Amino acid sequence: MILIDALYINKGGGAVLLQYLISQILCRKEKDQFFFLLDPRFEKPALPEDQYCVIANSQKARWQFYQKNKDRFSKVFCFANTPPPIRLRARVYTYFHNQKLLEAPDKKFEKNYRKIYVKYLIVKLFNRNTDYYIVQTQHMTDEILRLKLKKPSNLLQIPFYDNAKYKGGGLPFAQRPADEFVFISNPSPQKNYPTLFDAWEYLLDIGEKPLLHVTIDDSAPAVTAQMNRLISKGARITNHVYIDPARLYFNCRYLIFPSVVESFGLPLIEAAESGMKILASDLQYVYDVVKPSITFKPYDKISIANAVRRAMSEELPFPEIVTKNEIGKLIDLLVG
Repeated sequence: MILIDALYINKGGGAVLLQYLISQILCRKEKDQFFFLLDPRFEKPALPEDQYCVIANSQKARWQFYQKNKDRFSKVFCFANTPPPIRLRARVYTYFHNQKLLEAPDKKFEKNYRKIYVKYLIVKLFNRNTDYYIVQTQHMTDEILRLKLKKPSNLLQIPFYDNAKYKGGGLPFAQRPADEFVFISNPSPQKNYPTLFDAWEYLLDIGEKPLLHVTIDDSAPAVTAQMNRLISKGARITNHVYIDPARLYFNCRYLIFPSVVESFGLPLIEAAESGMKILASDLQYVYDVVKPSITFKPYDKISIANAVRRAMSEELPFPEIVTKNEIGKLIDLLVG
């Protein structure tokens, strides 16, 4: 039996990838070999009831699960950064996808990183309990090596994503509005909303009024307040809170992506697949997955604004995807 330990995965990009992994496993003849450990907040999967269990998303509950089932599995794939809490006889792979965890040792005294640093210490404590880390990009490989969590021989780079979900959909580019930009993201600090809004205010002050689509929930009141102030000033910003990304990917020309930290940057790929052009931060995580249409300095409002102005006045190139979907390779590794 093969365990997919997806405890702590419940929303965002991780949940999207987990749903995709489950769907691909269910297409394989070996599907009955898999068992899933799931977070109670994760959407109920399309799995037989005897092939998954849901437990509390706590260290204690996870430890109890592994103690009870330590001899049940021949392979284990931990999907949420953290190796098992005990050493197993089974071969263990851990999918590492949280860039902020790898930044935490250098920023442990910063307020926003205190809890993340504690999580990093838990990963480090359990580090010996995984044989391999699997990552999506070279940047993540380099970061794990820098922290000496594993040797190169114990690191596997296997990117995967749903490369058919948005491919070729939507309106032809020329029929999409020429001044609409999309940033689909929660308002966590690394997403860099404040600088993006500063750029929109700068554009407004010089007489430019492009429309910005965002998806901001109520978890960041300061970001919401900044957005509402800009709207009252006359800026064109539409907050969808939540929306099916396809509705924006298929009907808008430009993805703008000011994030300063990403382990993979899945929206960059989704936008490219759906025919959008991409304005993105001039950072390595971007180049690991796409060649963008244009880049900007993420902490410079004028750099962001100038990229927007160029998009509206020049014919920018379409982006190129430089990574590839290796979901088959990942599942073969687990069943082999």
